[in-house]
Amino acid sequence: MASDTTHWNNVRIDYDKVLSTDASNVALLSAAVAHLPAGTADVLDVGSGTGRLTSLCRAALPEARIVGVDPAPAMVEEAVAKFAADPLTLFQDGAVEDLSAFPDESFDAAISSFALHHLELDTYPKAAAELLRVLRPGGVFINADQFCRVMGPAGSKPRATDVLELLTDKAKYYLREASFERMLLQLDLLPRFLREDGEILTTPEFWRDCLLDAGFDQTEIVATEPKELYNRVIVARKAPHAVS
Repeated sequence: MASDTTHWNNVRIDYDKVLSTDASNVALLSAAVAHLPAGTADVLDVGSGTGRLTSLCRAALPEARIVGVDPAPAMVEEAVAKFAADPLTLFQDGAVEDLSAFPDESFDAAISSFALHHLELDTYPKAAAELLRVLRPGGVFINADQFCRVMGPAGSKPRATDVLELLTDKAKYYLREASFERMLLQLDLLPRFLREDGEILTTPEFWRDCLLDAGFDQTEIVATEPKELYNRVIVARKAPHAVS
């Protein structure tokens, strides 16, 4: 997920416009933001992209400091321009598996949407540990993403069948309920999902277990409609007091 390798640095679509046609994505992001605790002062938006989720966080928390990190410099540049008049919102290059730019216990909440499925599977433990580290005691991590139903080696028949069926069903849904452009985006990315080339789906339980193994105190998996698309919000909480 390094900034010099992510294919999202080369995306040439109006990402915000295309995603806004998708009611399932709107519902997912709304559910994620609803889990931000009232009074949250400092928010880290992980994989902030063009700032679409950041805008929703700002509307929910008008006084909060929001820092967005993303491995795609082109998206960071767009987000910076979008929030140029907002001194409490900052963006910088960065990836969830290396948040060394931030000291321990820097944020009350970390949030992400449709970003962390780009991680290589072997980086999940490091990412979970970094998220735990930068959160204050009692802090919350909220991950709104797309997931699958079957884990296994890339290219194995059960896993490839699950991903193929799930994503082609999504493409049909997008054509029917969202827009032609949203459907095309899904199909354009389908070979990457099947090859696990920068687009790697996991089950929500895989993420949950990584977060618990890293030391998060409790987790919750929330399904959003339509549930068959397998969009989920994972909410993970850090213990209120450090455990020795």
